[in-house]
Amino acid sequence: MSKKEQKVKSSTTFGRGIKQAARWVARMFGYKAENKYARGMWYVFATSAAIVALYLAVVFTIGIIDEAGYAINNYKYHRRDHNPTYLHDFSNEYVSPYVVFHDWYPSYLFNVKTGRRTLTDVRWICKSSDGDSIAVYCTNEEPKRGYFNRFTGEEVVPAQFDKAWIFSEGVACVYDKGTLHFIDHKGKTVMDKEFPYTPRIDDYCFHNGLCLMSSDNGRVGLIGRDGEWRVKPEYSHIHYESKGFWLIQDTVGHQGLLRANGEPFLPCEYNEVTVRNTDYISVWLLNHTGMLLDMEGNVVNSCDYTNIEKMEYITDDYDEFGELKKATAHCLKYRSADRYYGLMDRNGNIITPPLYDDITAIAVNLYHCEGEEGSALLDDKGRECGEKL
Repeated sequence: MSKKEQKVKSSTTFGRGIKQAARWVARMFGYKAENKYARGMWYVFATSAAIVALYLAVVFTIGIIDEAGYAINNYKYHRRDHNPTYLHDFSNEYVSPYVVFHDWYPSYLFNVKTGRRTLTDVRWICKSSDGDSIAVYCTNEEPKRGYFNRFTGEEVVPAQFDKAWIFSEGVACVYDKGTLHFIDHKGKTVMDKEFPYTPRIDDYCFHNGLCLMSSDNGRVGLIGRDGEWRVKPEYSHIHYESKGFWLIQDTVGHQGLLRANGEPFLPCEYNEVTVRNTDYISVWLLNHTGMLLDMEGNVVNSCDYTNIEKMEYITDDYDEFGELKKATAHCLKYRSADRYYGLMDRNGNIITPPLYDDITAIAVNLYHCEGEEGSALLDDKGRECGEKL
């Protein structure tokens, strides 16, 4: 049989099927052939109804198949996700050579050496920066914090604390029943001291034998491993900086530095102090002058500025176009890192500290300076001319 004959036969078979379905639908509606016109109308109606019924049946069948497939896949994935021996191949973080943290639903710890999950209720984890074998984790269902061995993935201190920090120098700070205290690797309290919790402090960790802590009045200081104050709680803020310094800030916002052991290094006499990663310390005096110090506190640069600009003023002479001419003033203006301006001569000598929001030349040796305390007129020696506005 040729392909053309096959197509004709298939078309004829399909037509007979539609016609038979139409007759069946017609009989459902009580059709009885009385004349040619009635039979034609009933055939049209019955054919349309049969096609619609067939379409709905196909859609319904496809829907059932999709739902069944979804249910099967969901069941399969549910069994896989809760299989204690299954490790997902995405969103994984190696806590140690053998322990993996799967940071996705469902989150868990997995030991690749044993091929099993060790903790199955894990929202997040945090390792110690000093390589301690114990890491902290938080649960999902009821947010509590505990500790696990990052080389085995096994829990060592149950998740029972409202807050907990990483182990540092062998101990960890935990918040439980309204107070802070320190525990060892077995969860036992290591000092008979309790301290109030301050939400603005996020670094209850030991650095060089000292830990930031707050007192009952909200002031902060540094304690030792015995819980005694090594630096009295008289500051509004303390932060452990790189290179082994403690950044301190007094109650009026002035900053300074302590050495790693808590000894004074720079008094709180600066607007801002920054310990750079290039073995230098940047400080800004209260008059906005920036200075650069070495790691021993010696002055490397007594005026650390970011920009120098020449200044022009308007003269009384006119150019060929009838415009007033401009001329260059004697002094330059320089800008500090915190965007304040001061006067400098052309040899690079500082005339005034960077006390002003802006400086404008109004004559060859006269400058209008706008500052926090008003405006002033200065000459090229930095001396005031006339009354301050």
